[in-house]
Amino acid sequence: MYARVCAYVMPFALFIFSSASHALFKVPDTDFGAPGDLQMIGYETKSLLMKFNYKTQELDIGPYGGTWKNRKSSSGFLGFDKRKTSTDITLEHETYGTWTMFCSGMLKGLSFGGVSFDRNNKIDYQCVMQRDDDTARLEILPYKKPKFAMGPPKEERSVNIFLPDGSKMTAQSVHEFKDSRRTSPRPAGYKILKDGRLVGGLGRQDQAQAILIRTDLLQTPDEHFVFMTGLALQFFTNNRLEKGPGDF
Repeated sequence: MYARVCAYVMPFALFIFSSASHALFKVPDTDFGAPGDLQMIGYETKSLLMKFNYKTQELDIGPYGGTWKNRKSSSGFLGFDKRKTSTDITLEHETYGTWTMFCSGMLKGLSFGGVSFDRNNKIDYQCVMQRDDDTARLEILPYKKPKFAMGPPKEERSVNIFLPDGSKMTAQSVHEFKDSRRTSPRPAGYKILKDGRLVGGLGRQDQAQAILIRTDLLQTPDEHFVFMTGLALQFFTNNRLEKGPGDF
């Protein structure tokens, strides 16, 4: 009798437990503060995660193909350390042709007793994007570090994107989540703007990390530059150089 009860009850109990665990540990979507009627298409970036082995990787995201190669290294002596990263990307698109991207960043600092003190850079990360005579450039600026802080500081990032025609896009870090009061000290994503208008972003949508582009920009040059901006921001996120407490 006991065995029969367990046979019926245990599957139900496991289902309830797994559902509760899933809800508890589920990461909410990024809140870009966009109007509810704004439609954005998302291209998942899961294929770009955790590959620092210097090998050439295939790139296949939405309408884009190509290759990428990632590098990340650190060195130090007597407490002084240097961390750097770079990524070579070749992007191929049926309409926009072949573009090359080179993204890089470096941090120098002092580590002592598990605590890291980083120098302030003028630019923390940059990407050069080229096709023939057309060149675009992305710069990620350092966030303002408080002199004294309890817990991790809020990394509010600003990004400048200089386009080949002389115009400019910007991006700002986002720290809020949808349907949640939680905020993140690190960026939960980035919103990309042109002339003060939201044109895309990088963050979680439908429980997946993705590059997001306004649907009314599809088949326009801005679509391409929003995608490359999102791609650069994803590699910046993947190749984080700041050390957390206890990192060596």
